[in-house]
Amino acid sequence: MAVYAFYIFSRKNECVFAHRWKPADSNSMETLVSQLESTAFEDDVEKLMFGVTFSLRNLVRKVSNGADEFLSYSTNQYKLHFYETPTNLRLVLFTSPKVEPLTHVLHQIYATLYIEFVVKHPLYTQVPPPLEKGGINCEMFRITLDRFVRTLRYVMLY
Repeated sequence: MAVYAFYIFSRKNECVFAHRWKPADSNSMETLVSQLESTAFEDDVEKLMFGVTFSLRNLVRKVSNGADEFLSYSTNQYKLHFYETPTNLRLVLFTSPKVEPLTHVLHQIYATLYIEFVVKHPLYTQVPPPLEKGGINCEMFRITLDRFVRTLRYVMLY
């Protein structure tokens, strides 16, 4: 399993955290990751990702009579996994396409990493997105997330 990118969107629909990983294998995903990393393209990608998840989630709600069952969608190049917290924080994970839905992994990232390293951190204050790109500027969260995702690559091979 390859993990390409992870995003957190606030309840105000702003991207407050973004982290990307280079794919280990050379394939067409290198193009996607390099596009995600380009600064001119970055703001548009975050807005488009939020728009896609918001639209698909609303579509799924309408089709399934109000049930909120949007977990993931996939293309031939990637799979997007989605998790929304009770406080309307939205976590999005991009992986290789042939992976089971990882909603439980996103919940684990929220419950263990985000709560412990961002919410409970006594010295942490969230920098508003206009001042600091990304909003969440907590290095321990970024390092621990990176380690956690790297362990997933070996545990959840498909």
